[in-house]
Amino acid sequence: MQQKPIQERFGQELIDAVAKFAKSEISSPDELGVEKFDHVADHELRRALAETLYGARWLYKLGLALLVSGDERSAHVRMQVIDYASICEALLADMILQAQGSGKACGDQYKFTDFQKKRSLDWGVNPRKQVHKTTFEWRIKVSEDFEIIDAKLASSLNAIRGHRNTVHLTQKIQQGVPYYIGMAQRSFNVMNKLIKVTRKWRADLK
Repeated sequence: MQQKPIQERFGQELIDAVAKFAKSEISSPDELGVEKFDHVADHELRRALAETLYGARWLYKLGLALLVSGDERSAHVRMQVIDYASICEALLADMILQAQGSGKACGDQYKFTDFQKKRSLDWGVNPRKQVHKTTFEWRIKVSEDFEIIDAKLASSLNAIRGHRNTVHLTQKIQQGVPYYIGMAQRSFNVMNKLIKVTRKWRADLK
């Protein structure tokens, strides 16, 4: 069998080394489903959350391996912020559904899809579909009303919601938001805090 040229072999070995590093110390999606999202009632959502978190952490490790900077670092941070915020948004929806289904609803914001409280949310017709139409901001507010999260965590979630919304380029231009590495780290920390808080809340749910 003819050996590949040394340059080709070196390139493949380098690729393999980067791939191995990117996957190192990251739990698999199956493991994350148990470690982080075993309190999520929707099994399909649980899998999607685990896969999204795995992908975001893989992207983070890949950025470390490649020492990204400049525009590449901005793209690297931006995608992590989007994924961490998406995990938080979906996780809140599942917790709200569990709370309402267990008779733990509080306040009256959950009865309306808008903050002016003019558009009713029909909990009697496919609640999951109804809640999935709501905004991230609504889910943060209702989760605070339901005492799933406290005011401090709600404020942190609203901060990463604002960062996530700069995915719309017109908002990014208007707000002049720079994507710096600390933004991704803060979003990751808030997401982890939310996972911890919601797991405890779910364990205490009677």
